[in-house]
Amino acid sequence: MKIAIAGEEKRLVEFRKIIANEHELIESENFKAQFNFSAFDIIVDLNADDRLEIADSVFTSGKFVLLCAVKKSLAQMTNRKNISSIIAGINSLPTFLSRPVQEISFLNQHEFSLWKNIFESLNWKTRIVNDRVGMVTPRILFMIINEACFTLEERTASKEDIDSGMKLGTAYPIGPLEWADKIGIENIFETLLGIKKFSNDIRYNSSPLLKSMFLNKQKFYLD
Repeated sequence: MKIAIAGEEKRLVEFRKIIANEHELIESENFKAQFNFSAFDIIVDLNADDRLEIADSVFTSGKFVLLCAVKKSLAQMTNRKNISSIIAGINSLPTFLSRPVQEISFLNQHEFSLWKNIFESLNWKTRIVNDRVGMVTPRILFMIINEACFTLEERTASKEDIDSGMKLGTAYPIGPLEWADKIGIENIFETLLGIKKFSNDIRYNSSPLLKSMFLNKQKFYLD
């Protein structure tokens, strides 16, 4: 298959690793309005939910379209759009594409049958989730990271103790604060903000520490 793919380099690197060699990737940082999709089988935007606007041609191409749908739902991104494409959402935040199962959402879940052969050709195992801001895994993990931030700012434990405790006590492969650095503080903060706006649930309020680190572009650990 021929795949047109847009996204930041970190995500493109992960995506390349889960695509078999027989598929052809044409990469771009962003799809411009004049981008010609006619020769492609699949259109992928790994940063779709970061964009202020997605080119209308993505939605009217009639192709299979895969959009990152974590910070925004598919319903939000396609609102008031004319759609002839077959659209699905994916969790393509950093570190998540490398998991053995891909988290996939649909505007209409019956469209999974249309995607089934595509996913089999890509050799992906998938799990269907509802089209909601945050999907499933990011909601759970980012709440844990947010709670770890509260624990750190209250000086209940050091960042090293928090990470060691989670790895030893819950068999996490990586501590929540270490993981936060790999995912990107901005991705965690913006996802929690999106969930809070969507659900109006105060449980998703970011800790002051997480917000401060987002505003100051900080990390928990130095590279």
